Amino acid sequence: MLSRLVYFSERLCSDEELRAIMAAAAPRNKARNVTGLLVADETAFIQILEGPRNAVSGLFQEIARDPRHRELTLVEMVEIAAPSYPRWGMAHVSEPAKVDAAWNRIVRSRMSPCSLNVMQLRGLLKIALGDAVIQAPAQPVAAVA
Repeated sequence: MLSRLVYFSERLCSDEELRAIMAAAAPRNKARNVTGLLVADETAFIQILEGPRNAVSGLFQEIARDPRHRELTLVEMVEIAAPSYPRWGMAHVSEPAKVDAAWNRIVRSRMSPCSLNVMQLRGLLKIALGDAVIQAPAQPVAAVA
C-alpha cells in the first residue's frame, strides 16, 4: 500500500545543514522506496513524501524527532494507487527567488504554510517541482502488497 504524506514545520537549521539533510536523505529514501520534494525558505519546510505506508510513516516519525524542525504539522496522509512523481527521488527547492515565485502563483502575498489548505500546499509543491534540484533519481516506486 502506497501513501502520500504532506507536512510543514518551522525551519531551525542553516543552509549548510539543509544541504547535509538533502545529501543524506536522497540515498536513505531511495533505499526505502520513498520519493519526496522539500521546499524550504528561511523560516519553513514544506514537504511531500510518497512511498510504502510503513516507510513514509517511519520517516515522518524521524522528522518529528529531528531538532531542526519545530511546530511540525501533518497536513495530509492518504493512500494512493501510484506515486504522483515516480522520478523525483529526493528533490528540493530552497533558492529564495524560486520559492517566492511558487508562493506568488498560489497566493498574492507571502503567507505561512499554516494559512494554506491541503490543495494549496500540494499546488505549491507541484509548482516548485518545476524548479527543483533532484538529489538522486529514484527507481520507480512499485506498489507493495
